[in-house]
Amino acid sequence: MSESEIVHMRVPPPQPKKTVFTEAMEIFHRAADLIGLDKRVRLELEEPDYEHIFYVSTKLKDRLVPIPAEEAAKFSDLPVTQVRDAAGLEMLADGKIILNGRALLGSDVAIRRGHLRLPNGNVYQLVPGESARFKAYRVQHNQARGPYKGGIRYHREVSLDLFKALAAEMTWKTAIAEVPFGGGKGGIQIDPRQYGREEMQAITLRFMYRLKALIGTNIDIPAPDVGTNGEIMALMYRQYSDGERERHNMRGIVTGKDTRIGGSEGRVKATGQGLVYCVEDYFAEKGESLRGKSFILQGFGDVGSNAAEILTSMGARLLAVNDADGTIYNGDGIDVPALLKYVYENPANLKKSVLGFQGAQKIEKKDLWEVQADMLVPAALGGEITGEIAEKLKVKLIAEGANGPTSPEADRVLQRRGIDMIPDIIANAGGVTVSYYEWIQNKRMEAWSEADVNQKLELAMKRNYRIIRDISKNAGRRTDLHDSRRFTVGKEVGSREAAMVLALKRIEAHYLLEGFSQ
Repeated sequence: MSESEIVHMRVPPPQPKKTVFTEAMEIFHRAADLIGLDKRVRLELEEPDYEHIFYVSTKLKDRLVPIPAEEAAKFSDLPVTQVRDAAGLEMLADGKIILNGRALLGSDVAIRRGHLRLPNGNVYQLVPGESARFKAYRVQHNQARGPYKGGIRYHREVSLDLFKALAAEMTWKTAIAEVPFGGGKGGIQIDPRQYGREEMQAITLRFMYRLKALIGTNIDIPAPDVGTNGEIMALMYRQYSDGERERHNMRGIVTGKDTRIGGSEGRVKATGQGLVYCVEDYFAEKGESLRGKSFILQGFGDVGSNAAEILTSMGARLLAVNDADGTIYNGDGIDVPALLKYVYENPANLKKSVLGFQGAQKIEKKDLWEVQADMLVPAALGGEITGEIAEKLKVKLIAEGANGPTSPEADRVLQRRGIDMIPDIIANAGGVTVSYYEWIQNKRMEAWSEADVNQKLELAMKRNYRIIRDISKNAGRRTDLHDSRRFTVGKEVGSREAAMVLALKRIEAHYLLEGFSQ
């Protein structure tokens, strides 16, 4: 056998395993090839600048864990323990109870073999609090255009690979939104619903203590993400600035704060509001309005609930909603204000889920994807819309409120089926855009009205979305609102490629004009 025949018989090297990050970067490489991105710039953007992994620890509180009915039968003669401070019993979504303060101290505590009965009749096992450790991350992807910027996520399914993907997406998103930031992302591997409020406060303060050396108001600026909110940002701000001589100059260390401590009006609704501006512009180009349009929604957190509230206020109808705990449907339209009240104001709804809402019927999650509607708003976690699901969808438009909800395979299916897409890096850029406004207000010690914030946000969202549409259609033009002529690539491209082209051309300009530090 000749040497050439032996070479041909060799087994090809195994292909690298696909991960969340490598899959998310597929669109980057396609767009980079499309515009002939400078090779060195490409190398700068292919991997994050820094990847930080560290651990935070805290002392957990004592818990009361409900025991099964058959085991509780063994304690039929166990007397009821009188609760001294009912407010100190914090019920968790999984049925466990956190003991805060003096909830049982000084009361008639009847315990047998570590068990007690509460006035509700249930028997619980008393589990002493132990010290616990949690894995934490901060990925800083790129700062060519400004400080790293990105959310803090508290979720049980996070990883370095996921945060790399999310941090890179923030780099593209801030470039598209035309705000002078780069991209970052981080958080803790934790399920917040399994811990009490004081425990989450302690974990957050310890997290910021460890994070402090890595961030700064002009270095890296965190914000809320899945599992975090303005309350978490307030804790992080206090921990970062407490004891500092000019602590009020540090308000911009985090965004997404309550307006009473330097947050921006309009920030809570900003991501949902920005998405609606894009959807409104999509239909306006077709000579249509949102009135009478129907939509289905995945995720009813900050983004999904606010988008639903705004869309329905403009005349659209919500037909179905899915969250982590269930799915509901009403063909006549779901009463969104009533659903908001049920999810966020009902003390009995510990999971804050749409499941159980009386104004709609329960359906299976798999049935959500086959509800016929004008549009789908995925506003939960990434990777939800697979190729298989994309084949089932009965919508005309997808407006991505979540980060990376659609897989590359699903993208190809949607393009083949002619389902339009408003990609995440423009659709959900409202949050980081208003975060920039908050940061500016903090630096200037100013407070803008919600009307001013929304006016600026609407112009920013619609201007950049129109540039993306022009790139997609290869129709560069100049109008009173935007100029897309220098961004088109000589042929029509998909909307996701068009959005990435806009991001990369803006980032590349910084490197080519500034050069590289030696």
